Amino acid sequence: MKDTTDITACVVDRGTFWPVAERLARGFKKVYYHKPNGEDSETFAQAIRGDGHPSVEYLSDFWPYKKEIDLFVFPDCVDGGLQIELESQGFPVWGSKGAGGIERMRGQWMKVCQEFGFPMPKTHIVNGLSALEVFLMDNKGPFFVKISRYRGDMETWKSGDPVSTSNYLDLLRIKFGPFKENIRFYVQEPVDTEIEAGADSYFCAGQWPSKIVLGYEKKGQGYFSTWREKAKMPEEIWKPSEKITSLLAEADYCNFVSSEVRVADGKSYFLDPCLRFPSPASEEQIELYANLPDIIWRGANREFVEPQMSAKFCGGAIISFTGQRDAWKSIKVPEEVKDKVKLYSCGYLDGYCHLPPKQEPECIGWAISAANTPSAVLDGLNEIQEALADAPVELHITHLADLFSEIASAEDEGIAFTDQEMPEPAAVIDT
Repeated sequence: MKDTTDITACVVDRGTFWPVAERLARGFKKVYYHKPNGEDSETFAQAIRGDGHPSVEYLSDFWPYKKEIDLFVFPDCVDGGLQIELESQGFPVWGSKGAGGIERMRGQWMKVCQEFGFPMPKTHIVNGLSALEVFLMDNKGPFFVKISRYRGDMETWKSGDPVSTSNYLDLLRIKFGPFKENIRFYVQEPVDTEIEAGADSYFCAGQWPSKIVLGYEKKGQGYFSTWREKAKMPEEIWKPSEKITSLLAEADYCNFVSSEVRVADGKSYFLDPCLRFPSPASEEQIELYANLPDIIWRGANREFVEPQMSAKFCGGAIISFTGQRDAWKSIKVPEEVKDKVKLYSCGYLDGYCHLPPKQEPECIGWAISAANTPSAVLDGLNEIQEALADAPVELHITHLADLFSEIASAEDEGIAFTDQEMPEPAAVIDT
């Protein structure tokens, strides 16, 4: 087997996991980045994402370069058929393969939960947008509304104020058009708890690593984690992931795995599986795993490698763009924080990262800080903020205050996080 430093890899991704390619470029000989084009007619804004970067070469089509590629990396849970085909041609593949549908298709995940005996929030299956509107107006919420596959049209959302709900349903009517009554919605009642955590890890060659990342996320706003020996992980958070070991092994799964677990009344509700690189969490994990290229190269060849952890704690804060939201978003990232700023896929020219106009300004990427104490993680995030002071961006570090409160509440319920002293939420707000 080739040495990791002699590997040419191709990362196949649609934009979210561009930082994976940049990170692997620090350990492989060469990294290509391929972003499949899903448009009828190619646009410049889509084609430029991932192009021009000094450490990674963009490929609009990887097939002509196939003979020089040693490894294919699929961070997301799509393209399972392509992964299986490449493996049949003899290429090592790091990817979710056929298991990706378990995350993308809500009905499949509900069947898995029944098979493995996972408790589930009470779920109402509603067919069609008109029926969904009647259900939400006739029943007192809030509810969490989900669909399969089409996350680009609708992420999970929480119903509430009737006017806001009605406005959003009007938008969905436009998105789904004449097919609006053919969409199946999964409407879940909330789990009454403030405790939601996740086990962030990877699974390959039929194994889990001995060290698992325990993370808390404030959705789309902040993330904070530590790692624990697998034997010392809180059972409420870890056991749900461990239970699906046979499922992943049967699928020849080889990728990151993250859980979203809410704990209430002594039960662990495994709400949604993340059978891919998560976001957030993977932005932190790719720096926590000092030997990430080795994990992926050897794992794709069915040789399990334990992680070498670079720090004990890691935190992430979203980066939002504060300039003109409808124009190109251009950011110059100073060299001293380049590895800590994880932007979504963008073009690179004249020292600037350029994101196309359609990129939502509320979150253009993540700033991450890894350190051996919680306070040092905060210091690191503040240093990134200072380094980006002249850029038209904002780091939302204060959201970590809510996570520190949640971690404290979980520890009061016996869900251990760390023996080290955690900062008070006020310490975050004062930064």
